[in-house]
Amino acid sequence: MDALSIDHLRSFVTIAETGSYTRAAELLFRTQPALSHQINKLEGQLGSRILDRSGRELKLTEAGTVLLDYARRILSLNEEALDRLNIVQTAGSLRVGVLEEVANGPLVDLLTRFGRLCTNIEIELLVSTSWELARLIRENALELAVANEAYTDDDVVPLWTEEYVWAVHESYEIPTDGPLPLLLDPAGSLCAARAEAVEALRAMNRPWKTVFSSVSVAAISAAIRAGLGIGMIARSSITNDMRIVGEEEGLPAITPSCIGLYRAADARSDAANMLADFLIQHLVRTDERTGYEWRSAVTGM
Repeated sequence: MDALSIDHLRSFVTIAETGSYTRAAELLFRTQPALSHQINKLEGQLGSRILDRSGRELKLTEAGTVLLDYARRILSLNEEALDRLNIVQTAGSLRVGVLEEVANGPLVDLLTRFGRLCTNIEIELLVSTSWELARLIRENALELAVANEAYTDDDVVPLWTEEYVWAVHESYEIPTDGPLPLLLDPAGSLCAARAEAVEALRAMNRPWKTVFSSVSVAAISAAIRAGLGIGMIARSSITNDMRIVGEEEGLPAITPSCIGLYRAADARSDAANMLADFLIQHLVRTDERTGYEWRSAVTGM
């Protein structure tokens, strides 16, 4: 028996799923006689009828029912093979920016997986603040960036909502009088909600002072663990030696920040498209404490 034609199998599956030669012909941009010829050829190869045309409704024969399952799997594998070969053959270099708190999570592992899959695509990774990443995207100095969505009006694909909290060392006692000692990033370069939270403290007539300032998440986390004061960090960055404080301690709630995928105006290469799709497909938010989970939407990725 000769090998079954992918084209003929696609026609058969479309006819079986629509129940109509007319509708299948419209979807496949073929004439009905052309589809009939393909089905006749399939039946000749198999030595069995696969479609019952005797009644008013088009039905599958027993052989047709068996073939339909295999045909779907063959078509799926064919599409997967073509997609995979396209991925492997795509080449280019990409500059990608990420937030520090994201870089400390599984995103780097995901980019490593992408690099192993797409060996002809080189990735240069820059870890910085959302403000800086947004500026570099606007200047086309980066192709893609995962950053806080609040820093630009440009098109951005939302990925997840990041909850920021007030945190202290587990043994730290918040002072009941005098200004609150805060550990903050300067001018909200890390968390866009900083200005809103500080304004809320002013509205509450709660005095505060900045005792430590850094654009580094790691530095702010270290200052929290050292007991220097109250820091604002992502919930996913909380460690076992920290505790979360909030409204019960007289601190305002912090508005969650939306983390999104930025793309520069000039980033329209196949490599950029492929990585953007890969990131969007694979990133899933899980429970607040554990942070992130990655899933594969494509077999083998």
